[in-house]
Amino acid sequence: MGTTARTADGHVAPGAAPDGRTVLGAPRPPVDRPRCVAALGSAVEVHRVLVVDAPAGFGKTTLVTQWSSARGGPVVRVSLDAFHDDPVRLLRTLAGAVARAYPDTGGTGAVRSAGAGPGAQLDAVAELLGSLPAGTPVVLDDVHHVTSAAGRDALTAVLGARGPRFVLLGRAVRGLALGPGRVEGDVGDLGPATLALTPQETGDLVRAWGPGPDAAAVQDLWRVTLGWPVAVRAALRAGLLHRGRPQRALRPEDVPLTDYVREEVLGTLPPALADFVRRACVAQVVDPVLAEALVPGGAQLLDECVARGFVVRTPALAEAPAEPVWHAVLAAHVRVLVARTRPGTTRAVHRVVARHLASSDPASAIVHAVEGRAPDVAAQVLAGQWPELLVRDQLGAAQRLCAALAGSGADAPGPSPATAVVRALRSGGPAGAVDPVAAVVVAALMPAGGAAAGPATGPRDPLHAPPPADEATATVVHLLAGRAALNAPDAPPAGVPGERPGPPRPPDRAVAARLADAADVAAARGWPALALACRAEHALACARAARLDEARAGAAAVLADAARSGPTGAPLVTAAHLAAGLVAYWRDDLAAARRHLGAALDAGGARPELAVRAAAVLVTVCLAEGDPAGAARALARLDAAGAARGVEALGVSRAYLAALRQDAQGRTRDALALVDTSDPAFTSPLGACWRSDLHRRVGDRGAALGALRERGSVEGCHDVERVTFRAAHALLRRDPASAHRALEAALDAAAAQGVLRPLRERAAALRPLLVEHLGWGSAHEPLVTRLLVAQQDAPVPRPSAWALTDRELQVLTCMPSRMTVQEIAASLFVSANTVKTHVRSIYRKLGVDSRREAVRTAVRRGLL
Repeated sequence: MGTTARTADGHVAPGAAPDGRTVLGAPRPPVDRPRCVAALGSAVEVHRVLVVDAPAGFGKTTLVTQWSSARGGPVVRVSLDAFHDDPVRLLRTLAGAVARAYPDTGGTGAVRSAGAGPGAQLDAVAELLGSLPAGTPVVLDDVHHVTSAAGRDALTAVLGARGPRFVLLGRAVRGLALGPGRVEGDVGDLGPATLALTPQETGDLVRAWGPGPDAAAVQDLWRVTLGWPVAVRAALRAGLLHRGRPQRALRPEDVPLTDYVREEVLGTLPPALADFVRRACVAQVVDPVLAEALVPGGAQLLDECVARGFVVRTPALAEAPAEPVWHAVLAAHVRVLVARTRPGTTRAVHRVVARHLASSDPASAIVHAVEGRAPDVAAQVLAGQWPELLVRDQLGAAQRLCAALAGSGADAPGPSPATAVVRALRSGGPAGAVDPVAAVVVAALMPAGGAAAGPATGPRDPLHAPPPADEATATVVHLLAGRAALNAPDAPPAGVPGERPGPPRPPDRAVAARLADAADVAAARGWPALALACRAEHALACARAARLDEARAGAAAVLADAARSGPTGAPLVTAAHLAAGLVAYWRDDLAAARRHLGAALDAGGARPELAVRAAAVLVTVCLAEGDPAGAARALARLDAAGAARGVEALGVSRAYLAALRQDAQGRTRDALALVDTSDPAFTSPLGACWRSDLHRRVGDRGAALGALRERGSVEGCHDVERVTFRAAHALLRRDPASAHRALEAALDAAAAQGVLRPLRERAAALRPLLVEHLGWGSAHEPLVTRLLVAQQDAPVPRPSAWALTDRELQVLTCMPSRMTVQEIAASLFVSANTVKTHVRSIYRKLGVDSRREAVRTAVRRGLL
């Protein structure tokens, strides 16, 4: 399980190294590793040459010893050292190992008699190996010591011998021309992924060496060491597994392995690679571009570190694959060594990393600048990236780090937008503002004499005022002023159930335009999080302005980019989730609406004004799906999101949602009793239409018409409100022609962007009118058919209807229209022949001979 010293003649001698190096010898008693032994045996059977390549301390030698013992039979085994760079010495040592394993071959004498030249001796060794029994294992240990071209050429030639099976052990087996053999399957590899201990093996090994700790301690040890055997043994010897009740989890630097890493890892590497490892471990560098910035040729050196097993991936226990990282124990002790012996290197590395991360991760860049004692770099990053830090909610911490590095606990000297924003955020937002962060930051950034953005003048002024000259300031102002305008108390109605809007008016086009411009500027300036936030708000602005296709596409693109950017992108896209949820709800895709609205609630902790709207729409989705428990949960989340400042103050009416629940439970009069016309939610276009429906259902047509008259015209309103208003009007018209015209107007508005939900909500009441509408004539017959087929609350049919199948009833629903057989087939997604078969069956079951008679009979029997 550890590094093993060897004598000059190639014999294995476990224990302390004669040269005084720190060596952790194999434990007594040795611990069996049947999984690794089996993997080694299987690989030897499959491949003529097997490379067992892993860093020091992975128990390569011990593993081969166990395998040899379990296998039985002779094994030719050679332990190499730096002196075997001489090919003659290498070949003679190999011949001697053959002679020890097979005394009858006379191997040593044959090689000596072949002459002093390496060519003749190589021929003799090849002949000697060819004479061995087929499949004889030849183990060459510590192959990494052979570094000369002549030595590697000799070893490559030896591996060409047919008959034996070669097992090469080393810490970096390179330069042996094994690539073609790997392609053909002649050469195989066993690396750290196989040799590392599993959690179960870690526990078995620990228990074999002494009193067994509890399972949690073993799991903690494996988490830190990732099964590196030498690290597990060092932790056990240090008593780290028997700490009683530790106050914290085990850390990589707790494992006492610093001297081992210095001598057995760094001390055995080529100087250039060792220097790179020291620098890369300081900042956990795994990016090839950054590696190249650290040292010339750094990308190639990083690739070598990956090949040697210094850089690993999250083990299989993780839920998803992670980015490669340096082995935690190795990196921790390399950092200790660098800090102790090369403090200048540490500072230099941090400066390089700070400059490299300035655009992609400015907060980390400032941290590295602080570690590197580089106040100029920190100040440059803060000045250039403060908009990005602001939207990531990292500006305050970054500004404090810069101020501390400058030698002061106060704000950094000199006026700057970053300083103004941090001071404004410390003072808190104005009382009563729906979005206090936006209000206070915009007020701090607007130039003297420009339009104010405080609560007295409203948040839209900065969108129409001349923008600040500084591009960064202008971009931030447009983002925050735009998002504040979307959720302001006087924002126009936008089809959001339960929202408390201002008076109806056309949407402010400047909001979406400024947000789109801000997104473009942020992308061009290298502010990815700011660009993502602007695009998310732009998607919501499009949804509220009834640009549904643009909102849906924009939200989808934002969410895809946020998923690729990782956890940092999630809080920035709450608005995109809300936009996607609203569009899905309006288009009657309730499953997608529930998914996006739930995500908006999950990510909306810092944006309660969005979270309460998402919860309000989610309540209506759950009610539409017949899920009262889900509606109750959504209301609870609504209360939680509005706990600090109040749901109503954030722009949503809880009373309206409570009345909706009463209505969904069939308590129409109880719902009417909860109506409060002083609440803007009840007098909004959606609220007025819903009140009209309540009055209609209790038989009060006058009150129903009165509720609609309160709103007057809905021209210029959101598509959702126009469809809802016209559908409600159609239900109240006594004149058939007027009713059909109102219904056709509703269908016109619905078909334009697929706004189906208002019609689906009234499908039961509209059903008779929809059936007649097919005969009256409509430009939207497929949509009418879809509404009739999807309607779940149709009147209960008479017993004679049971003779018709579900598909026949759907075809019957289309028959009053002027649709041809082919058009009916297309609307139902079946073939024309299938429709003809259903029509003949309908005629037979109803006892009729024509389509007109079928419709009359169906109406008379209550089927239509």
